[in-house]
Amino acid sequence: MTLALDVGNSHHALRLETAVALVNAVTGENRGGVPEHLTEAEVGLLAGLAVDLRAVIEALVSGDHDAAAEVLNRLLADSEARPRLLREEAGQWHLAFHDAEADVVRRWTAGFAVAFAAVLGDDSVQRLGCCAAPRCDRVFVDGSQGRTRRFCGVTCQNRVKAAAYRRRGKAVEVR
Repeated sequence: MTLALDVGNSHHALRLETAVALVNAVTGENRGGVPEHLTEAEVGLLAGLAVDLRAVIEALVSGDHDAAAEVLNRLLADSEARPRLLREEAGQWHLAFHDAEADVVRRWTAGFAVAFAAVLGDDSVQRLGCCAAPRCDRVFVDGSQGRTRRFCGVTCQNRVKAAAYRRRGKAVEVR
């Protein structure tokens, strides 16, 4: 199975994007906040999940798939993830990886762990990245066709390009 991350409508792709947003929101030096509708206990548990997901992403980016699999297997076991069909309130069926009564943290843990496990063995894992900008520790999913993304966003990309431009200008002045 190849994940269509560039299409953006795959269930797993959406879970990966959401996981990356959680990791960037609550871990690292550049964190950006947590969802407001959660209890303090849930926020604490999701922060722990984000730390685990960051470890998975960093292991995958560095090519240490064994370390990523170890964390993912623990998350899958802890969340008791197993596929099942659940009927939504609107009457539609959807594929879930948690019990209908599972709390918010267990639901997200199961979904995230399954999404990362699905890409671990295929070439979609190359779409996960850590920002190449100095002093940025954000992670991202590369949805570009050419898989050429190196930065978490335009701000970091522009900052790196501007710094390189200034360095080139100074090198010319020194001559």
